[in-house]
Parts: sequence; structure tokens; C-alpha cells
Amino acid sequence: MNSRWLVLLTAVSLAFAACSRKSGEPWRETNSRLEKENNIKMRSRSVPETDVPLKVEEGKAQPLSAYPKVTLAPGVTATLAWSKGALLEALEMEKDATYPSQQLNEEVITVVQEGSGTCDVGGKTLQLAADSVLYLTPGTTRTLKAGPGGLKAMEVFSPVRVDLLKLAGVALPDGAKVGFPDQGVKPSLAAGQVYRLSEIQLTPVTDPDKSLSYQRSAANSRLIWGQNAMLSVIRMDPNSYFPIHNHPEHQLSTVLRGSLTEGVLDGSALMTEKERTTLLLPGGMVHSARNGEFGCDELDVFWPVRPDYVERADKQSVLYGQVVAPDAKPVKLADGFTFTEGPTWLKGKLYFSDMYFKDPSKGDWTGSPARSRLIVMEPDGKWKVLSKGMQTNGTIASKDGNLLVCDMFGHRVIEVDPASGKLIRTVLSKVGDTAIDGPNDTVMDSKGGLYVTDPQFTPESKKSQPGKQVYYIAPDGTTKVVVPAGEYSMPNGVEISPDGKTFYVNNTWLQPGENFLYAYDVQSDGSLTGKRKFAMFNLTGAVLSAADPVNRFDSRADGMAVDMDGRVYVATLMGVQIFDKTGAFVGNIWCPQYPVSVTFGGKNGDILYMVGEKEAWSIRTKVKGFRLPAGMD
Repeated sequence: MNSRWLVLLTAVSLAFAACSRKSGEPWRETNSRLEKENNIKMRSRSVPETDVPLKVEEGKAQPLSAYPKVTLAPGVTATLAWSKGALLEALEMEKDATYPSQQLNEEVITVVQEGSGTCDVGGKTLQLAADSVLYLTPGTTRTLKAGPGGLKAMEVFSPVRVDLLKLAGVALPDGAKVGFPDQGVKPSLAAGQVYRLSEIQLTPVTDPDKSLSYQRSAANSRLIWGQNAMLSVIRMDPNSYFPIHNHPEHQLSTVLRGSLTEGVLDGSALMTEKERTTLLLPGGMVHSARNGEFGCDELDVFWPVRPDYVERADKQSVLYGQVVAPDAKPVKLADGFTFTEGPTWLKGKLYFSDMYFKDPSKGDWTGSPARSRLIVMEPDGKWKVLSKGMQTNGTIASKDGNLLVCDMFGHRVIEVDPASGKLIRTVLSKVGDTAIDGPNDTVMDSKGGLYVTDPQFTPESKKSQPGKQVYYIAPDGTTKVVVPAGEYSMPNGVEISPDGKTFYVNNTWLQPGENFLYAYDVQSDGSLTGKRKFAMFNLTGAVLSAADPVNRFDSRADGMAVDMDGRVYVATLMGVQIFDKTGAFVGNIWCPQYPVSVTFGGKNGDILYMVGEKEAWSIRTKVKGFRLPAGMD
């Protein structure tokens, strides 16, 4: 290269670097040092400039209460925080209060946290409730009205609303630049349509730890974006670490649940749910996070939209889209039950148990065989009682086309006539010379052998077996323990991979076992080897924040199913969590009611049936289920 050009380029580079170290931004020198020390290479992109003044010190964590709070109308207040291109409005509306009608000059994304209300948009009234998400575009006229219980929501406007800044005591001079050029981003949601936050798929935003036997990102987020701003409703695992990094986009963060210690440059700050700690990070500022014992839920507002997160969300969407079409939703088939369990599709009908428990919602699991029932349901949801008098649980088809049933409180596995419900024979009542306790769930292998879980979930204080176990009934009728006592707190759902090589069992709650799905290698005699953690279940915020640490693993994992491609479907409190044959998270089917157990069925084997506490649901999939024995459609 010509030395004259080299000198010129060096001068230009130095001038650019000097410009980048803007006045009032002394942090950039420390930032540059940390980038070098940690080998951080920030993505390159052009971020628009605006004249929006900032009210807070960048990189300083503060309680949300330290930010300006304004009154918008009688009974309507909002706490405001903003970056150069997006404004966060923590909105609180008293019962029946009205947010003044306005024609938006900005896009807005609304996430309802509590209460209910309506949003009138262009002559159409939209119903809002906790968990609702709504995206509106500039030019839209809207009016918000709170319901009888009031309404709390987080709203993000982009560009920043000048009228709200004025209410906060920040007046912009005439001609100030607030808007910016179109970034060419396609929004993730259709404008004017109400979504559920719970139905937006979790996207892993960090790479899995390769030292683990299972694929797990410690940070998973529900990502929502418009043309300008992105919301990341992120959940970070307890005691996990979000690596040091930076990005060119501005980030405005508010803690929603739990806590974390945010590393900012070479300092740190505790951020907590109690204070709803909020932090503004300018583009490029190095940061990290060490999450607390409860983990942390956080709302991150990025401006502009992060292309790397869009790429991750699109990748996750493809995985889920291979299973369920984007517009497919669970359909309610029937109700009138107490606690449904163990569904099986057999000869065009769905069979399942309706177990009576006194009050599961309050932890009262007092059962009653006399009030429990075995149900048979038609594809259209019409159902009838097949039999009464047994506290049955898991079911599966037999090789002869009958129904194998776990009679949990009867301490046996039986075969019944699916037409009359009459007992044909007892399949299992003892292992060796010792009676079993409470058979819960079962699956058949290619030889016709049966695996049965026994979590000892029975009323007797004195148990027959030494602990919670898994049994194997060989085709010749001999039995043995294949998972001994002490391995799990409550072994529950079981499945086998389509190739017959891998056995899966989940743990419902507590320790040992925690919130994991486990895998074993199946041996020729039915025994199991190579126990390993196959997948980690996502947990609800309430479970993660349980006061007693032993209760922080309650996935409520129960019944399972597999499809022809080897994906595993697990019913949990979060919904039906899906993992591929490598253990990678595929997605979650949200259901209006905790889906206790699942199975594939329907004419083509592509309907996933979900039986819950009091209702039965189904959803059409793009895959076909696998379960032995085959040919029982």
C-alpha cells in the first residue's frame, strides 16, 4: 500500500476513534480496555442518531421509582424510562379508568401484566387480559379502558413519545430529531391482533454449555419486535451466568422477578424484583449478569431491533414449525372431569382415567376409587364412563387390542375390555414375591414387554416396595426392577424412542431427579444402562420463586409421547414441552389448563391429545405419533 494512503487512513481512523469517544462518555476508554482483555468483538451496524436527552446516568442501576412518574388522566399513571430511540411506560390504570384517545405517531408494543381492559382500535374493540400482547403501528388511533380490576401493563413506544417527555419535564427544542430512518425490519406480530405472551415461543439466547450431557441455554427469551424496537422477556436460570458481551443496540432493562448482579464495565450492581431495578445501557457498553438463587425474569428493550436475536428466533420458529403450524391452537374437546390422566388412542376412540382427588389445587391429594372413573371419548368430544370403582392412572393398548390400565390404588396393572370395561386379567401385581405399590404410567417395547413406573403415590403410610421404582414385565411374564429406589423423587411418565434403543423417564418434582427428563440405553433383556440427563424442563416463575428451595424443581412433568422422528413431548405446568431426539428444545405447546398427560391419535395419528385437570384438549400437528403396539388405530 502507498505510504501516503497509509498515513491518510491512519489519520481517518484516529479521527473516527476520537469522534466515537464522545464528550460525556468517559466510560468508553474502560470499555475499550475490557473489550481487549476479554477478546470481545462487537457486531458492526449503523445505529441512527437522535436528539432525545437522557434523564438518567447510563450504566447506573436504579429503582424504577427513581424514574419520572406522570399522570395521564384521572386514575391513569405511568412511570417513564427511555433510551435514544425507545420509551418504556410502566402503566397503571385504576378500575374503569380511560387512557386518553390518541393517534399514534409511534409504534407501540403492549404487554399486560395484571388486570384486564379493552383497546378500541379503528372501531374495533380488543379484549385485553393478563398475558396479552398487542402491537400497533404509527397512524393508529387507540383508546384504552381498564376493567373492573384495573390494568397494569408495560408499553414500549418507538420513536420516543415527545408528549410524554414533556410531562416528565423534558422539553425538546423545535426541530429536534426524534424520528429516524426505517430500519427495514419486518415486525414479529401482526398489528391490531391480540396474542398471548405464553404462546410466543421461548428462544435460547445463549449457546448451550457443551460440558453438559443435555443441551440447555441458561437464558431463554420470548422475543417480540416491531420495525424499530424489540422486547426480550427473558428468563435466566438460577445461579447462572450471562457471559460478558456488548452490542451496538441500546438496552433498557427492568427486573420483573428474582434478582441478578449486573456487571457493567468493571463494576457491578444488584438488581431486584422488589425495586424493579432499571438500567440503561448505551450501545457498545460491556456488561454481564450473575443470576440469583431464584433466577431472574427481565424485560429488555432493545433499540434498534437486534438482528442476531431475530436470527435466533427465526431458527427456533423453524424447529417448532416442523411440529405445529403457526396458526394451530389447542381445541377444547370436553370438560366435567376432576383430574384426568393416562390417555390412549385405541380403535378410533380416546381412553383415559378421571381420578378423583379432594382438592389438588390446595395440595390435598386425598383420593377415592369409588369416585374415580375410566372414560372413553369420541373424536368429537362426546364421552361416557367406561367403568367406576378404581383409581386408575396410565393406560396403553395391549397386543390383543384391549386396554392395559394402571390401577394405582389397587396396586396392580390390569387388562380390560375396551368395549365393556370388564376386567380380563391382572398383568402385574408383584415383583418377585413383593407386592407393588402404585403403578402410574406404562409403555411397551418392540418385544411386547412393559415398563411401569411406581412413584408410590398411594394412601397407605406403609409401602410394600423399598422406594419409588420402575419395573419391567418381560413378554414371558417375568418381572424385575430396572430403575431401583433412590434414583428419583417421583418417576412418572415413560416413553421409548421409535428405534427402541432409548428409554425415557421424567421426574415430577423435588429431589433426587429435579426438573429433568432422563434417558437410558435399552438392553436386549429389557434392563437399562447409561443413565443420563437428556433434557432440562422450563419452570414457571412461581415455582422458581418458591420460598422453600426443595420446591423449586416442580415441573409437574407427567405423561409423555413420542413422534415418528423421535421428538419427545412432555406434559408440564408450562405446557407440553417438546425436545428433539438429541435433547434440544423444540418448543412449548401452551394449553389453557395444565396438561397432565398426552398421546397421539386421530385417523392419521397426527392429533396430539392433552388431558388436563378438568378438561380434555387437542391440537393438530404436522407429525405422526409413535407408540407400540402398532395398528391399534
